[in-house]
Amino acid sequence: MSTATPAPRLTTRYRKRLKGDKRAKVRQALAEGYVAGASIRAVAESADLSYGTARKLLLEAEVKLRGRGGSRSGGSR
Repeated sequence: MSTATPAPRLTTRYRKRLKGDKRAKVRQALAEGYVAGASIRAVAESADLSYGTARKLLLEAEVKLRGRGGSRSGGSR
């Protein structure tokens, strides 16, 4: 049995939760960017949020999310 020391844990950067007015402002900014045509990933990056958090905030803002995109080959169906 080895007595090697375990590798140090990688540090994780936790953010404080978005609450109240700040959450509402971020939610509104994300919604405006998304409705203007930006992707969820783009609006998430602009606000330094994860994709999942940005998506959740867009749903809270009752924004209708677009389909996954990309054209299908073979013309219209």
